[in-house]
Amino acid sequence: MGNFLGKAIASILSIVTVAVFLVGCENSSEKTGTLMDFVPQGASLVFKISNFETVRGDIESNALLSKFGESSPYLLISKSTFLQNLRPKNESVLSINKIDDSTSFYTFISKQHPQLFVTDSLKDKTIETLTVDDFSFQRVTLAKETVYTTTVDSIFIASSSQKILQEILKGNTEKDETFGKVYNLPNAGQLTALLRENNVSLPDSAKVNFTSWSALNLQLSPESLTATGITLATDTIPQLLNIFKDQIPQPNGVADLAPANARGALSFTFNDAEKFQKELRIFRGENENAGTTGIFGSVSEAGKIDLGNSISFFVKSIDPSLTTDVLARYLTLENSFREVEISAFSEPDLFKRTFAPLLDGANANYIFQLENFFVFTENVSDAETIISAFQNNSTLKNTTAFEENAPVLSNASSLLILKMKGDFGKDISLFLNEKSETLKNASFDGIPLAAIQFSYDRNFAHVTFTCKETSGGAVKVGGSISEKFNTKLENALLGAPQLFGNGTNVVTQDISNVLYFISESGKILWKKKLENAILGKIQEIDIYGNGNKQLAFATKNNFYIIDRNGNDVTGFPIKFRDNVTQPLSVFDYDNNHNYRFVITQGKQVLMYDKGGKTVKGFGFEKAKSAIVQPPKHIRMGNKDYILIAEENGKLNILSRVGKTRVSVSKDFDFSEIPVAEEDSYFVVITKDNTKIRIDQNGKISTQKLDVGGSYWFAMEGNTKATLDDNLLRIDGKLAELPIGLYSKPQLFTVDRNVYVTITETQENKVYVFDESAKIVDGFPIYGTSTATLAEGGPRKSIAIAVKGESDTVIYYLMN
Repeated sequence: MGNFLGKAIASILSIVTVAVFLVGCENSSEKTGTLMDFVPQGASLVFKISNFETVRGDIESNALLSKFGESSPYLLISKSTFLQNLRPKNESVLSINKIDDSTSFYTFISKQHPQLFVTDSLKDKTIETLTVDDFSFQRVTLAKETVYTTTVDSIFIASSSQKILQEILKGNTEKDETFGKVYNLPNAGQLTALLRENNVSLPDSAKVNFTSWSALNLQLSPESLTATGITLATDTIPQLLNIFKDQIPQPNGVADLAPANARGALSFTFNDAEKFQKELRIFRGENENAGTTGIFGSVSEAGKIDLGNSISFFVKSIDPSLTTDVLARYLTLENSFREVEISAFSEPDLFKRTFAPLLDGANANYIFQLENFFVFTENVSDAETIISAFQNNSTLKNTTAFEENAPVLSNASSLLILKMKGDFGKDISLFLNEKSETLKNASFDGIPLAAIQFSYDRNFAHVTFTCKETSGGAVKVGGSISEKFNTKLENALLGAPQLFGNGTNVVTQDISNVLYFISESGKILWKKKLENAILGKIQEIDIYGNGNKQLAFATKNNFYIIDRNGNDVTGFPIKFRDNVTQPLSVFDYDNNHNYRFVITQGKQVLMYDKGGKTVKGFGFEKAKSAIVQPPKHIRMGNKDYILIAEENGKLNILSRVGKTRVSVSKDFDFSEIPVAEEDSYFVVITKDNTKIRIDQNGKISTQKLDVGGSYWFAMEGNTKATLDDNLLRIDGKLAELPIGLYSKPQLFTVDRNVYVTITETQENKVYVFDESAKIVDGFPIYGTSTATLAEGGPRKSIAIAVKGESDTVIYYLMN
């Protein structure tokens, strides 16, 4: 967004920085008198300051201005010994005349009074009276600095250029009519800046004549710089601002679309696309009677997004179906990403032909639609980047930087330019002084967003500029959620991916029964072909107790334990003749890694130790009917219970050695909801949604639940989550979800906090809630399966693994 925003920011900063050298002034009078009459001709920057002391303090503590070094000519002039010895009582005017890229002069103008410039106590001074062309003035030298001063009609004038002072005395002052209009606008603050903006560089184009003069009122705080005011263009020469004449500013939607990690964006709006295109042609000097493209007839906004190494264009439609119909003949379907179709576009230079110089420099090779946005990219990779950010809510609108700056900005504007990631230092340096290495190398990382906005209104435009410092320069993206990788497998996934090893790895299996082990950077570290599909979830264990984790799971015919390098642990796999009918159960009674692994085959239960040997002394070998849930271990107080649910309705509650510990007199019609512990009771949810509570003595109580057929019940420690259609309750607290089809809620403990994940399977949205049933900031994100959470990476990040496309694993990090 390059030089255009750089010019605008630079102009504002230039005015502010110049003010530093005005020291020790008092409150101004309400009237400026004839100060304007002595502004030198050709001034590029002119400002009025009412309270120099306050302004100087604000400037010195401002985060953005503190980035500039003393080699900047505008800050170097702040060391002026002469100006530091001025004591104006009234409002003063300071103008800057830029002679060339490395030379500029200032002129100070204020009402004369006896204490304005007192020389009696000054040391190392020389004061001479000169007479040139019948004009008399003084040459003042202080500490090797020379300034030329005079008083005309009670107006004190001082200039660092003798030539400029002489021209003022000859009456060669700024008499531009537009300048007079902006100068005489009411002041709305202590610092009012007037900017001459004849030539402005837009991104990827030559300089264009944008506007004539702007008047801005600046507000400074230690963390922010904002400016509001107006800008005026003239009708006598073509100026770009006039293309918005008679256009009603429309809402800017670019922040909803631009990825949070983009470098910048530009958005312009219109309510009459045909007239807007004609005005652009007139500005470019083309035939104004030429036809306009009908593609943009249903469009209210267009713009570009700078992704760093490439540019993407976009339009926002007020009638997406109409826009789709108009575009159809230019499209050829290429592929899809996350269920979004990506098509080749046969008019790659359309945006450059239509909207130059606002848009230029890139080809629109591909197109896709996101709600009412139609996005045009140079390559498929950029398309996938924008789609991912949009579906993950990782867009500019969801950043802390945008939230903090948004209150200053209008929802609707004619032109909005955004620079992100502190990417505007070079532009400022080029405007102030092309040779200023200090500015070129200045770091603006702590200022993640700068925005400038123009809203056309009759024959002028409102202007707003804003930037704020963010602590550490970090941009908080949707609750600090970021997509770390998006890895495509050889085949479609079989079930949902899982996190492994404190969330630093992902394990998953595809439909050809290949097991994948993926690093936190998205690299496939190893693959292992299995005979059959894994039953249930992969269990994470540490059989050696040294922190090196292993994967344990069962398939239809095998029990595997595999180390993190993909090697079978000694003694495994164990192969079975008869089919395994339930997922592997893992018991660690005393949390000492002395694992017991339980394999279920129909009615039979087999128990193994971590060496793959059958555990002797476990008395329960066979049930009377098929076992319908994986055997489960529950510890209440200092007692261990093993629960085995049978098809005939019997619930076996056993001791460690497989003997009956609690006798249950009633049979149950078990549902898929696992038997759980709640408040020191065993809980069974039956198929008819009856809740059975069994105490440790076998006493039973029942409660008929008033819920729907999709009801689910899950426990993690003392936290309970239930789902009834779209009503999610966490420990009784309600979170009402949008109407949809949802996966079963899953609970995860991460850093002693419990989180609940759930996925809407039609719109592919993954939600995460905390224990208070509040959705975690940044969700929902994109995902097509249930999501796994675990501690992941440094600084207590939370890792999230979920399926994307049918053959894709997505890994997110949430700080």
